[in-house]
Amino acid sequence: MGDIASEPTAAGPSGSARWPLAGRQWQGARAYQEDSFATLDVDMAGQGAPTALLMVLADGMGGAAGGATASGIVVEAFVGDFPGLDGPAETRFRVCLDAATARLRGREFADPQLRGMGTTVVAALYDGRRLDWLSVGDSPMWLYAAGALERLNADHSMAPVLERLVLAGELSPEAARVDRRRHMLLSAVTGRSPDLVDCGSRACRLQPGDCLLIASDGIETLPEAEIARELRAAGGSAEAAADALDRAVRTAAGPGQDNVTFLLLSAAGPVAG
Repeated sequence: MGDIASEPTAAGPSGSARWPLAGRQWQGARAYQEDSFATLDVDMAGQGAPTALLMVLADGMGGAAGGATASGIVVEAFVGDFPGLDGPAETRFRVCLDAATARLRGREFADPQLRGMGTTVVAALYDGRRLDWLSVGDSPMWLYAAGALERLNADHSMAPVLERLVLAGELSPEAARVDRRRHMLLSAVTGRSPDLVDCGSRACRLQPGDCLLIASDGIETLPEAEIARELRAAGGSAEAAADALDRAVRTAAGPGQDNVTFLLLSAAGPVAG
């Protein structure tokens, strides 16, 4: 899937010219890029005209070959299969996940060097009124609305476990922040069915200044409060917000900075035509 470096594009990073969408991707301090992404206008009504935007982002694991291969296979399974399926978004998402799992299993069987590869995935469908999603892993999806940033999908990593230990007084906030287990995944898309899958849906009408943000966890170099500040300062522009977040991550990055990829959808409705 695409590598958009940090160059802005008017129609967004992939396959939509109808929605105010922007995205950025940066390799960080890593020797290779394991993130993949794609977007696509989808006809959910079956009437020959796009009615919704599909966004898919995956953060691979397994090294230079395995991680990139896994994330690419999974993104392609969702974007390639979703439009041709029937039924509501959750049903389609589940079929795509099963297909992605089977394809990973097949690739591992064909190439033993890829065994153990895996990836996170966030797939989201937005039609201007409703947001549906499926996610596995720790790649975050946030809604920024009314000046506040809210994480929508579940975090399938050790981070929430450590935070609960902090709240229970069994671990200090600083110890939780630097704990090496923080980014260990409790669930991922691999060649077998994932242990945890988060499917969600909610009424969602983005208002002026609001946006939807999907990212790989490399963006979490920035605390949520700073992400919210950058989005607030952008004033509702997808491109301005993407530029601001990209600059902020690069400024805050340390020597071990992970790959960073994000897709940002702003409030305006689909472009006519």
